[in-house]
Amino acid sequence: MKIIFFGTPSIALPSLELLNSIPGTEILAVFTQPDRPVGRKKELTAPPVKELAKELNLKVIQPQNKAELEEELSKFEADFFIVIAYGMIFSEKVLSMPKKAAINVHYSLLPKYRGASPVQEAILNGDKETGIAFQKMAKKLDAGDLYLLERMPIAKEDNTESLMEKLAHKGAELLPFLLEDIFDNDLEPVAQNHKNATFCKKISKEDGKIDWKQSAEQIKNKMRAYAPWPGVFTEHNGKKLKIIEADLDEETFEAGKFKLEEKILKIGTSHGSLIPKKVQPEGKQAMEISAFINGYL
Repeated sequence: MKIIFFGTPSIALPSLELLNSIPGTEILAVFTQPDRPVGRKKELTAPPVKELAKELNLKVIQPQNKAELEEELSKFEADFFIVIAYGMIFSEKVLSMPKKAAINVHYSLLPKYRGASPVQEAILNGDKETGIAFQKMAKKLDAGDLYLLERMPIAKEDNTESLMEKLAHKGAELLPFLLEDIFDNDLEPVAQNHKNATFCKKISKEDGKIDWKQSAEQIKNKMRAYAPWPGVFTEHNGKKLKIIEADLDEETFEAGKFKLEEKILKIGTSHGSLIPKKVQPEGKQAMEISAFINGYL
């Protein structure tokens, strides 16, 4: 099987590494996003997929736009395109290029949570399970026919980082068997029920702002969903305060009010309260709540 792999962030790494190790499978090229400036110093940084592809001695291509993408792809004849969080919408011309299929690995139970942040959305909504959708790509976002849906429970302690890692490894395990079945014409995709489709957006830093009129449980879910990025924050004395770790308490009082009792800080919500354990005041390092209480309350 001849494969072209498309991916950018670390969630794509397990699949790339496993596909490269399978006898009889050849990765013709790895397409990933261009290097970008990262951090305060704006240092030009390669995507995780590029770094792994170079370690594996695979050909790396980083198109700047759709025209470059089409031009580069025209040089190859592949059986499959495998796409995991690549970051570019494909044209119908590109989708028609592989001999067998262009397959996207999407981390939700499609048609639920089409879009850019399905793992975060599942945690945000307090879902008990999520999963992996292997879809035959269509021009409309995440609307392609489904080869397989694999369900996975969401543990109470899971945040986006831990859940993505589980999904990435499980998806990698399943992918070789799926490709073999499709290659041998033993598996046909099934249409999604588009009436049940729900959508999630691209997350911004401002999405991390806490609404204290939500319940304590909803706010805790937001903390889990937005870990490690963008994190959640509120304001204290006119400055931003990130809340990194917190427990829940059943006591309900005025939403957004800080209440200090015997060196325990509680913040009121619409239902229950939040007990911060680790915070980061604006312009400071993260600190245990005891240090915050001593220095800021």
